[in-house]
Amino acid sequence: VARCLRPAAMVPPEDSWDVLELGSMGDISASCLDESVLTGHHPEKGITALQMIAIFGITSSDHESRIVQALDLGADPHLKAASWCDHEEQLWKGSGDEKRRTVVDIEYRGKSAIGTTAQLLRDMQDNQDDNDHERWSEDIKKLRRAMSLMCRAPRRSARVSVDCGIVNLWEELRRDADSHDVTLVTAEGDVSAHRAVLVRASPVLGAMLASSMREGRQQRVEIKDTPKQSAVLFLDLLYAGTSTEDLDAQIALAALDLAHRWQAAVVLRMLEWALAAMLSDANFAVIVQAAATKGLEQLGSMCKGFANDSMAVKSKVRAGNFPPAVLNFLHGRKEAGAP
Repeated sequence: VARCLRPAAMVPPEDSWDVLELGSMGDISASCLDESVLTGHHPEKGITALQMIAIFGITSSDHESRIVQALDLGADPHLKAASWCDHEEQLWKGSGDEKRRTVVDIEYRGKSAIGTTAQLLRDMQDNQDDNDHERWSEDIKKLRRAMSLMCRAPRRSARVSVDCGIVNLWEELRRDADSHDVTLVTAEGDVSAHRAVLVRASPVLGAMLASSMREGRQQRVEIKDTPKQSAVLFLDLLYAGTSTEDLDAQIALAALDLAHRWQAAVVLRMLEWALAAMLSDANFAVIVQAAATKGLEQLGSMCKGFANDSMAVKSKVRAGNFPPAVLNFLHGRKEAGAP
């Protein structure tokens, strides 16, 4: 079946908030959320998208993956709740006396997702210390990880929509073989591209094509360990961010290997999202192994979210029926030599 990496139809703002609050990681990944949701405020509560995911979603099994997705889609961890926000909540464990001993208050006004998370962390820890219990220990671990992800998220520049005509222009340039001046020699034949595009996307290719070695002299790069279809996919994404190639996980993984080897960050990011959308019980092991060995935090986090939701994967993890690298990654143990 042909897969197209063009985005799905835009989800309207009123539905986007429901997807963020109630949808699964797969729902968020498959949706094209309205950007005003990720960079704005809930129309009734006044809270931000990341406040909703980090705090509302703390009980979800894919809590970390949802935060990673939101950050990658452009959610701002520094954005404060709306000035008119008066939304408050309480969290607790159990009922009766246990509820009384564990209740913590959450206030959003004047705070960002980072600020709300920090305050909740302090309150949960104080609640445990004051009442001599450890009922918030797992939630504290989740919030600390959420804090780490949000504090390390790079500041994003403003995004703008791209007219389809621009995408079509780059697709036509990609197909204009007469103007190509670099050849990629794959396992099943040659693929060509523009040197100017390749060297700006990849510092590795830039060095190779400017060297006095064979690649520089002939403007040919041998990648005979790579299927032709994967090289085509790599170039399609590099030029226009889309592809109508027939995709499966193996083709995408080989393209991911090229993007990682050549340090083509923009293509690497797109392929991480594509592979996350392809995750299944059958291909889980090869995808998570690629994430672990290449140090791909975004893809790895999505794999962990999938593992938490899949009974088949959970069963194989308990039985130890995955390769050691996969089990080590899922259990948070770093492989020797891993990034």
